[in-house]
Amino acid sequence: MTAAGQVLIPTRPGAARLLVLALALVAHGSLWADEVDDSLAGTAQARRSARESQQRIDGIAAETHKLRQQQQDLRGRALQMSVYAAQLEMQAEGQEQARAGIESQITGIKETEAGLLPLARQMVADLDAFVAADLPFQSELRRRRVQELKILLDDPARNTADKFRRVLDVFRSEVDYGYSLGAEEAQLTIDGQPTPVAIVRIGRLGLYYLSVDRQRAGYWNPDKQGWRSLGADAIPDVFHALQVARGERPPELLVLPVQVPR
Repeated sequence: MTAAGQVLIPTRPGAARLLVLALALVAHGSLWADEVDDSLAGTAQARRSARESQQRIDGIAAETHKLRQQQQDLRGRALQMSVYAAQLEMQAEGQEQARAGIESQITGIKETEAGLLPLARQMVADLDAFVAADLPFQSELRRRRVQELKILLDDPARNTADKFRRVLDVFRSEVDYGYSLGAEEAQLTIDGQPTPVAIVRIGRLGLYYLSVDRQRAGYWNPDKQGWRSLGADAIPDVFHALQVARGERPPELLVLPVQVPR
């Protein structure tokens, strides 16, 4: 090369061949280096592509697992819903049967209620006659209860069940009189004179009176429907019964005359 930048080409044939060979080697080396670079670049690209492919595969696998899990969950929920639906159907059938039973009971109640009021009226009429013919104890109270029942049965504001319940309560009270002792203060006309007395009831077996001065005693005669006197020897027994009825003495065997109605 000259100072002016010109390339000097050897004129000898051997030198020229060497120069050409050198240039060829340089060119070949350059081409080989390019191929190596291209190969390395391709390998790197392949690795990146492989990583990206693996990432996509992993993503698909994860999504597939997630979908499979969701599918299992949905199957479990579907099974639960199926069981729940079967239970609801059974409950609905049971409720329908219960409804039918209730409707039948309501129909029966209505029919029964239609017959209760006439029955209650007949019971009150029988009770009124019974009180009038029974032993004359607590007469005012018992007659008043019968009258209250008659008023109750005519009250449109009260339902039939309440009316019938009240009638049964009064009947129960009348029945209880037959199993208990009772005592009350009263005033009787004895020998034409108003006389304060204590009346003793022994169930419904007997009704006796004892004057306040304990000088006279008597009993109710159901056949004559009136009071009859007892002898002086019966006064202690009547007084004893009075004490037991008032709770002043413990229950004991009572010896009293009993008038059996014919």
